[in-house]
Amino acid sequence: MRFTWLVLVAIIGLASALVYGLSDFLGGLASRRMRPLVAVEVTFVVATAIALTAVLVEQPVWSARDLLLGLAAGVAGALGTWTFYACLAIGPMSVLSPVVAVLNAVLPAVVGFAVGERLGALGLVGVAAVVVAAALLGVSRQSDGSRLSARALLLAIGAGVGFAAYFTLIHFTAPESGLVPLVGDYLAGTVLVAVVLLVLRWRRGPAELAGLGRNRATTAAVLAGVLLAIANILLVIGLHLGDLAVMSVLSALYPASTVLLALWFLRERLSAWQWIGVVLGIGGTAAIAAG
Repeated sequence: MRFTWLVLVAIIGLASALVYGLSDFLGGLASRRMRPLVAVEVTFVVATAIALTAVLVEQPVWSARDLLLGLAAGVAGALGTWTFYACLAIGPMSVLSPVVAVLNAVLPAVVGFAVGERLGALGLVGVAAVVVAAALLGVSRQSDGSRLSARALLLAIGAGVGFAAYFTLIHFTAPESGLVPLVGDYLAGTVLVAVVLLVLRWRRGPAELAGLGRNRATTAAVLAGVLLAIANILLVIGLHLGDLAVMSVLSALYPASTVLLALWFLRERLSAWQWIGVVLGIGGTAAIAAG
């Protein structure tokens, strides 16, 4: 019975990782053609509409506590998404994405173990393998001219911390609340980013907003929002079914799809270390499912 449960959680975790990677790739591309905050706002507006529709269909149990946790997660997620898109816009995607993934995996796992979550020896080996895999996926030689800077690295660290806080807050919502936390999440993120855009009053911001729908960057941001909503729905389901440590670590494999897309579309080369990371990721996931 436990084996079946772990396999189900592993499948959900991997599925969310795949969709997260696709969303991040599209969000990164959009941020190279419009301001990162504008790209985030478009993404959140689309994701909010999808989350509201899903909640209406699901008809979950509403509670102030879970909605507030969702709002707090939305603030953390918005800051994480903003800094993540910003770092992808100025640095190498195949390096920065895994840096965020490692922090996103390790920090919630530490919280999970601190509150009493336990895995068998094989499962712990799998967790370690997946974390190493996420790091190795970032070892590559760049061919698109982008360079790793201190600013990009700091933004990536901020994104990792923001996403880790997001995972942790969503995990502590009640299972019967279903997707209610996502409503609070996206509403908080959408409002926060909109306020920041209005306060900063960037010259190019209004022009970009007025031109939405007429360029490829907007299309990429909209698709990123659709995929982000799907990934977060899978995440909430997985966190309500399984442990925080397991879901955070499995979701950290999202750089695999981001790196492969960067390889195909941006001609970034996949190194031998990255191939080792792919193998470790697959093996680690199997170990977690079996442990």
